[in-house]
Amino acid sequence: MKPTELFPAPVRKSILKLRRFTRRAADYWPLTMLGLALAAVSFVALVSFGFEKLDLVLLVLGYGGAGLLALSVVSVVLATVGLRWSLRRASIDWATSRFETALALPTGFTLPSLWWIPLVQVRWSWISPDRAEVERRAEHGRLREHARLGRRGIFHTVTRRVVVQDAFGLARLAFLHRQTGPIEVLPHLGGIRRLPVLTSLTGGEEIPHPMGLEDGDRVELRRYVPGDSARFIHWKVFGRTRKLMVRVPERALSRARRTVAYLVAGDHDEPAAAAARAAIEEEALGTDWQFGADGAPEATSDRQQAIHKIMASAGLEEPSGSGLGRFLAEVDPRGPAALVVFAPPIMGSWLDEVRAVSARRYGRVRIVIAVDAVNELRAQPSWRRWFLTPTESAGVSRSDLERLGRALSQLRCEVVMIDRVTGRVLGDGVHLTEARKRAA
Repeated sequence: MKPTELFPAPVRKSILKLRRFTRRAADYWPLTMLGLALAAVSFVALVSFGFEKLDLVLLVLGYGGAGLLALSVVSVVLATVGLRWSLRRASIDWATSRFETALALPTGFTLPSLWWIPLVQVRWSWISPDRAEVERRAEHGRLREHARLGRRGIFHTVTRRVVVQDAFGLARLAFLHRQTGPIEVLPHLGGIRRLPVLTSLTGGEEIPHPMGLEDGDRVELRRYVPGDSARFIHWKVFGRTRKLMVRVPERALSRARRTVAYLVAGDHDEPAAAAARAAIEEEALGTDWQFGADGAPEATSDRQQAIHKIMASAGLEEPSGSGLGRFLAEVDPRGPAALVVFAPPIMGSWLDEVRAVSARRYGRVRIVIAVDAVNELRAQPSWRRWFLTPTESAGVSRSDLERLGRALSQLRCEVVMIDRVTGRVLGDGVHLTEARKRAA
């Protein structure tokens, strides 16, 4: 738990606003803490010792420190003004409009390396979207940006924080630069290239059912109408009753040739989104499928629209799985279908939605859980939580994953756990141990 989480929500919001205001004010102040310290030392050396006591050594050191500080401030201010002016005039086009998480791809954004200005360095980072790492590669006197994004989504604006500072860390200025999009970020597939297990999940049971399709054996009879095939006429009935009757197939849930899939958004849902993307791109859902996702539960069978729904489901503010009921209300009247739900590897409100669906749905619900790594949860001393920044784990704890599996099995759900890194199905202790070692 972070120290700020101990305060009530209004207090935390005020603290965050104050922190953002302080950072923005500090961006326009050219002197760093080290620069202020040098200014204070130079002032004391000049006034107290150089002028009053005529100490020539401290006088020279004071002038040298003041001159170095003045040179650093002037260089940083001039470089910042030049960069802002050039960015306002330049027209920057995206090198690509579609990115993939965990891959460093060129964006087309460049800045001069400022090698001709002494003591000045330039760097920048992404403020929005967050969880983005920036690599600056020097080519022909310019710094070219390669970005590695940490989460999927569709972003209409990218905000960068450009920092200009001197080599000694005495002066620093920063400003924000916004570049319009949109850019699309897909979840990376990792080792999930094919999902053969999902193709076997489209099968149903050969059980007669009044709500099923006319796909069973021809054991039912009805009156003959023009257009019926003569080979289905029941001649024995005609011989007894002198009425033409034809055999028709019974309504049955024989085989679900249609698959409906839904993506549940939430914390740690990037692997599940990658599994849904792999299922759509590799046609693991069969030929007749429909897809929906949190944030856009309307059903679609178009591949590009389905991929768009996967990206748009990121950053959902509604309860996890809130659109599953609306999605099924749209697709169920079209006939029997196998249901596949891609869900995050943590328990949440989406379990209540699955419980309600499994209680009224014929057949089992298939849940696909994807993870990046499985780790063991270790308790940390309280002093480490207060004085050290907690490190975010890339995976989920094994206990949480096992508890989720038990909860889903109680709901009569068929659970498939997939490791995104290797693409293998997690079903035994060996695979869980390997995934846990990667998280360590």
